[in-house]
Amino acid sequence: MKTKSHEYMRSLVCPGCKTYVEREDPSNLNAECTVCTSDKQKRYHFCWQCLKEWKGAAPRSDRCDNDGCVNHDLEILRTCKTAVLDQVQGVDSCPSIRACPTCGLKVEHDKTGCKNIICPRCLVEFCFVCLKLTPECLKTSSYFIACSDGVAPRQTSIPVWRRN
Repeated sequence: MKTKSHEYMRSLVCPGCKTYVEREDPSNLNAECTVCTSDKQKRYHFCWQCLKEWKGAAPRSDRCDNDGCVNHDLEILRTCKTAVLDQVQGVDSCPSIRACPTCGLKVEHDKTGCKNIICPRCLVEFCFVCLKLTPECLKTSSYFIACSDGVAPRQTSIPVWRRN
């Protein structure tokens, strides 16, 4: 299994003082370092994604206003090649990489068998084509027939897993 990128981790080293910072909301990239805030006598916020001092409005889940602040996982989802699921009738083209609709882990279909996969991290089964959870997808379709809603578009956001 691939390692998590730091965008989704709950603790990270502050780029200013190198102490560990935790964030409570994994969907907000704006993080405050209380050590730097105390040392500088003003609030110090940095971007969890690009690790530079925060620029722009907050909270945000996609990027800050620093040049070059890019969510690499979203770029992969935006630019990945398309795949053909030969054994699924009516699916000629589908993005080859998807983010699990439950936990956000990037997954790739091996292009064999049915259209559903089980996420290796959260163990939830979902349809790689329409991105619905399998029980919901199978209400109007079957494992080897195209989904009634068709192929879901490329994802422009990544779900954040909220474990209980």
